[in-house]
Formats: sequence, C-alpha cells, structure tokens
Amino acid sequence: MPEPAGFCVGSDFCQELGGAADTTFRRVYGGRPAERVVSQGATVSLLADMSPLTYGHLLLVSNRHYVSFGEVMAECAEAVTQALGEILPQYQKSFGEPVIMEHGSTKRMNGSACITHAHLHLLPLRFAQVDAVMKRDGLASAPIDGIAGLRRLGLAGLPYFYCGDGDTHRVYGVAQATPRQYLRSVAGRLLGIDAPEWDYAVVVRKHLLSATIEETADWLVPLP
Repeated sequence: MPEPAGFCVGSDFCQELGGAADTTFRRVYGGRPAERVVSQGATVSLLADMSPLTYGHLLLVSNRHYVSFGEVMAECAEAVTQALGEILPQYQKSFGEPVIMEHGSTKRMNGSACITHAHLHLLPLRFAQVDAVMKRDGLASAPIDGIAGLRRLGLAGLPYFYCGDGDTHRVYGVAQATPRQYLRSVAGRLLGIDAPEWDYAVVVRKHLLSATIEETADWLVPLP
C-alpha cells in the first residue's frame, strides 16, 4: 500500500500520523496510553513527547515530511503561527510559560543531527535560562523576526537551533557542528537531569507522558 502524500517510510512521526498499526510509540507503551496525539490538524499536530524530560513536554509536528520548521515555514508559515496562537495560552494555563526549541536539520546532513522529521519542543522553561546556557556553550546567536524568520534558513538549507517564546525568537549555531541531542542536553541541565539520562533512549519516563496526556485530554486547541 503506498504511503500518503507527504509521508515517508523512514520517519516514526510519518508512520504514527499516517495511522500505521506498528509504530515505535505503540511498541514502547503497549497501548497504555493508546496514543499520544493531543490535537491533529491538516498541517500540524500536537503530541506528547514519547520520552519526556518533564511534565508538559510536548511536540508540535508537521504532518507532511520536512526535516526542519525552516522548510515548513517556506510553505506553511501562517498555519504554524496560527497553531502556536492556539496552543500557547492553553499551555500556559496547564504547565506555565513555555519555551519553544528546535534542532533544525537539513537533507544533506543524512541524519547526523538526529532529526529526520521537523518538530518543535515545548517545555515549561524560561527562554532566558535556555538562552544563557546556549550562549555559555559558545553558540553564535542572532534575533529573528518571529518564528516565520526560520524560512530563510530552510530555503538556504542551513542547520540551526531555534529558541523562542511568545515575544522573543533567536537562532543559534547556524551551520555549526553540534552534538547529537544537544537541545535535550540543554533542557536536561536546567531540569537537573544528569547525562546521559536526558537521552531519549536511556530513560523514557512513562509516568510523565501519562500525566501530560491526562492534563491535555480536555484541551480545546483546533489546529490548522
């Protein structure tokens, strides 16, 4: 059976959002809970992170297969901006002020960034905290005019890190070499999680996903 348009065989997100019966999530969680989708629109979907670092760790995922939100913004900037406008007020009520982070990959990186499908992390952390850690790590940074500003990097095929909140948006380490799961390591340091326990394959924290799914069960977040 052919894959739906815009999906690919190699991405767990594509398989999960495409309705595949055998997915990594189902193998790890064994049907408890049955799914981790908070809300699904035509363009983007909101999911609980399968290996959450903390309560309230969510992912905004593009439904079609892109490797970065820079690529998504080149075609769907209005939809992503609208989606975040729906999500952020509800997130703040449930979990507190969120920071939004992304490891933007490129097709030329052949998975070296450990990102095969575009997704934004939403975590109950302060932008200023994350910004300070990344600057201490020596990543060059620059402001952008909203998350739609990632479009330029997507069109240029440049890897980057993005960090922002409702008001401030910055990119870091554009085209710089960085370790795998770097953003999880940043969040882990701020959450008091020692290496390598922030690695998504080392500790899964199923109880945090279950609690996050329970909290978001009644959210009303229509997504474009």
